[in-house]
Amino acid sequence: MNASAAPKVEASGAMLVDMTTGQVLFSKDEDAMLPPASITKLMTTFLVREAVESGELSWNEEVTPSEAALALTRKPGLARIPLVNKPYTVKELYDVALIRSANEAAVTLSEAVAGSEEVFVQQMNERATELGMTQTTFANVSGLDSVSAGRPGENLTSANDLMRLALAYLTKFPDVLDVTKRAYVDIDGVRFEATNRMLSGRDLAYPGMLGFKTGTTDDAGYCFIGVSTRDGRTVLSVVLGAETDNGRYEATKALHEFAYRDFVMTPILRTGEIVPENVFVAEGEVETVAARTTAAFEVLVEKGQAVPEPVYDLPDTKAPVAVDQQVGTVTIEPSESVRYLDGESPPTGTLVTAESVETASFLTRMSRAFADFLEEVRLVLGKLSLVDRVEML
Repeated sequence: MNASAAPKVEASGAMLVDMTTGQVLFSKDEDAMLPPASITKLMTTFLVREAVESGELSWNEEVTPSEAALALTRKPGLARIPLVNKPYTVKELYDVALIRSANEAAVTLSEAVAGSEEVFVQQMNERATELGMTQTTFANVSGLDSVSAGRPGENLTSANDLMRLALAYLTKFPDVLDVTKRAYVDIDGVRFEATNRMLSGRDLAYPGMLGFKTGTTDDAGYCFIGVSTRDGRTVLSVVLGAETDNGRYEATKALHEFAYRDFVMTPILRTGEIVPENVFVAEGEVETVAARTTAAFEVLVEKGQAVPEPVYDLPDTKAPVAVDQQVGTVTIEPSESVRYLDGESPPTGTLVTAESVETASFLTRMSRAFADFLEEVRLVLGKLSLVDRVEML
């Protein structure tokens, strides 16, 4: 990374990923364990989506808030929406949990899925482990501190772990952005503003902003995961522990502008391009065949940085070989200028044969075998001294 061009991010932890290529474009203290505040609700709603997908819940199913959930509605500073003792649909609660960051909705949803917040928290931690979130521990479903949440323990995670969660969420349920891009949400006939001030129609609107989740507590500071799109690219950022409300959005804007301004999508290989390495074909009419790409292969390169070289994997094959037969792959391995999330495989392109190769005739194969034998003899003799050769005779 060009240090002089990198954004100055005033936050305890941050990370920036281009979702098109999976490349990490920026990080700051990405592994520091920090409280995520209401960004916790990403895991809460992710598990709700999975419960809906599996049939455990339905969007139209009605749920009545428990006394524990209603208690949050009555607490000054914690109430996000005025839930009352009546049924709400799962979809209503899901939407206000994401758009309005409703603590009472998060608790109600957790009870609908698992019967209690305690059991649901266990499921959150199990899912975090499955996603490779090794620096994460959840203690409640809302992201509140232990006193406000009324539960022991604190939620802790890292920018790296939250990036994994956000990517998993957006990959499995991309339509979540249809919810998080909304600047307002209505419930019980009352309209509430989204907590995200970078959405279209809000005071800090950022072009292409699609959501995703805010979080704020005294311990966590001001946190935000943001998704934006521009010119066919989608960028995802994590900011944890900013000192002010405006600060988290300023950091997010700086990160996204850095991604779009300083990184260029650079073609490495064109569609149908013949790669410089051939495939050896055993028992073929010809001994090698050219390989070509099936699609363009691109990578983001920071301005002023070297374009990385592709790495080809073309194992030997055996005749007959059909045209367009898959014979290998091409990747861009991690390097000084290209980085992916730790433990994640780099994008891989498919390589196919540029032409067919028939099996060689028996006579041709025997002729080659004899030629190979003579070559081996020549090599052996070349290593022997004159005395050794005489003795062999």
